[in-house]
Amino acid sequence: MADKIGNLGFAVAILTFFAQIIRLIFEMFEVLPCGCENFFSCGPITGCKSEDIDLLTKGLAAIIISITVVVVAIPEGLPLSVTISLSFS
Repeated sequence: MADKIGNLGFAVAILTFFAQIIRLIFEMFEVLPCGCENFFSCGPITGCKSEDIDLLTKGLAAIIISITVVVVAIPEGLPLSVTISLSFS
């Protein structure tokens, strides 16, 4: 059970990373307005240009958030799997 929860957390972290990278690419090619954080309710931000996007900072933020998802998923899954295992036995 803990392995399944860990694998699910890892898969969600990978999906989160790719979603953030795709959003960054859309901002770079001006498909989305600069600084847009939400695909569905996004408006242009005054004074923001696609040239102002710092790729290193945004890429590093995407990696940090993905690692955070993995770190949070593992400790959350372990007590859950122990509780379910104890309830079945």
